[in-house]
Amino acid sequence: MNFDYNNAKEQLDKKVSELREKPFLPEELVNLIANVAAIQLEAQQHSSPTIPTNLASAEANLQGRPLLTREDFTYDYEQACKLVDSLAEMVSKEEGPIAEASTLITANIKSGELDLKEAFKAYLETNEDFFMGWAEKMPEAPRTLSFLIQSALTPSIKTVAAALADKLPEIEADTSERADNEELDFELEQPAPRNHGHCPICGSVPFMHTLHHQQGFRYASCSFCHTEYRVRRMACAYCDETNADNLKFFTVEEAPGYRVDVCDSCKTYLKTTDFRKLDRTSVPALNDLESLPLDFVAVEEGYSRGTLSVWGF
Repeated sequence: MNFDYNNAKEQLDKKVSELREKPFLPEELVNLIANVAAIQLEAQQHSSPTIPTNLASAEANLQGRPLLTREDFTYDYEQACKLVDSLAEMVSKEEGPIAEASTLITANIKSGELDLKEAFKAYLETNEDFFMGWAEKMPEAPRTLSFLIQSALTPSIKTVAAALADKLPEIEADTSERADNEELDFELEQPAPRNHGHCPICGSVPFMHTLHHQQGFRYASCSFCHTEYRVRRMACAYCDETNADNLKFFTVEEAPGYRVDVCDSCKTYLKTTDFRKLDRTSVPALNDLESLPLDFVAVEEGYSRGTLSVWGF
């Protein structure tokens, strides 16, 4: 799958313009995320990680095993190191605790106390203890290191995931599936939904859902490798609950085009983007920010999010 930089950059710019109109999003936050996302897109054009070949079999993948576990993902080490340096330098020019934390991180990299290869490994292996140790050194901005490491690895991770997407086995379509009172349009050639909520490429959980086409095909966006994959209409992404009585959703006026899907079995929530009737730009990583009011409501209602954002916070 070829990476279309021009199209991705155009979509990013449009989405950032939409975010700037949201009164609940601080200008500093929008600027930071916009700059990091632009740097990531530029880097993705030139990322050259070795593509792994030790993949799960087609049969195992269809049964729920990911093609490649996240700790086995490869990455462009030299590029990732340069990205940490450039991102840290950019963030250090901001104001407040995150700038101070970035300056501290840069100093520790130069002194050798912080080994970037070890940090990259900790992120891939979901080693929170490693990042908690560093968080204690910057209590006012504890997730700064994870933000920088995750942001620096994302171009490589997305490159590997895009290469592996072509190796996913096809699922035989279930012709019994129907949208609400509508026939499925098979001319759209949509892939059949996965029978599990986690990512078929890396096994991570999604951070957003998106409804596509008139029929409302439900797609998940992976929190690790950013792969978009089709999932079932009625199933919890985290505990696999399928009882409709335990699966609900709600909306708020402050976030048109979004809803929150909640599961009363595991008390988690996942936001869904539905721009089918709206002239809006969809970039899942930024949709997450735009729909922030829904997070506050979901937490107030007693639900928790199943994963962090793709920005590491």
